[in-house]
Amino acid sequence: MAKGDEKEGEEAAGGGRKKLIIIALPVIVLVLAAAWFFVLRPKDDSSGAAKELPAPVAGTVVPLDSITVNLAKGHFLKVGIALQPTKDVAEAPDGSKALDQVINVFSNMTIDQLSSTEGKDAAKKELVARVKLAYLPEGDPTEEEITKANEEVSGGKVHETDDLTAAQAEKRVSQLTVQPEVYDVYFTEFVMQ
Repeated sequence: MAKGDEKEGEEAAGGGRKKLIIIALPVIVLVLAAAWFFVLRPKDDSSGAAKELPAPVAGTVVPLDSITVNLAKGHFLKVGIALQPTKDVAEAPDGSKALDQVINVFSNMTIDQLSSTEGKDAAKKELVARVKLAYLPEGDPTEEEITKANEEVSGGKVHETDDLTAAQAEKRVSQLTVQPEVYDVYFTEFVMQ
């Protein structure tokens, strides 16, 4: 063979390796990307549903002083409640937030609304939801997250938690992704005049 033929053979072999690398490299990258996507990527819940919280463990019941709330048509309600924080709460929660929610829920209700078992149960259900929203852990969720959740529940109409309707407050509690400090609320006194 002549020297020219040998050079052409070496160049052809070198060109074949370059073509092989150019073809194989994208295939390897695609295989690695597919492996990461199907096996290694973090799993997220894109269904939009709230992640289920672990069941809270009830702590010791803390009774609060009774308060009097003005009802409609000159009537009043003397109501006492007790808070049951979750066991993880280091100290008993301050009752002022809960008593504020008692006033918000029961003010200007009528005796007729609260005389029936259904009306009283509906008011208590709303109260429990509002108390749980009032006792979210400090800083978690952030104010922006709270506002966004309130807007989602209210169809973009409500920014503040206190402005939610009873149904919206109950829906917000069912969608919480953090555990409130209060496990439950109990009536210790409920007298209407």
